[in-house]
Amino acid sequence: MREKTPRNVTVLDVSTAGSSPRPGRHVPRPTLFLVALAAAFLVSAPTAAQPEVIRCLLPQVPITELPEAVLTEYRAEIAAEFESYFTAISDHIACLDAERSRALTEARDAADAYAAFLNIPPAIKDLP
Repeated sequence: MREKTPRNVTVLDVSTAGSSPRPGRHVPRPTLFLVALAAAFLVSAPTAAQPEVIRCLLPQVPITELPEAVLTEYRAEIAAEFESYFTAISDHIACLDAERSRALTEARDAADAYAAFLNIPPAIKDLP
């Protein structure tokens, strides 16, 4: 069986710009993993701070364009589908109302922030 040995990666030291390249130093793989993990966290942190997307999915209307014999035979099932649809459409409308309310609050907050921004005197360098 092959014996596992710790793997090392050579990294060039670029801390002094413009100097001649120096031999690299060995960095153990776990250290690189931690650096990569920290970088991934820092990159994903701003996206995690974004508000959750609210999806108000429209339910499908039950199908009634079927032969009369099918409608007669499955009358109870089709009626249950319509009852389920009416419950789902009520939830959908409530979701749309909540999203509208959230959007209006966000717009009001943005308008308040913009008004506060307009009250900040411009810097002299911004003047023509």
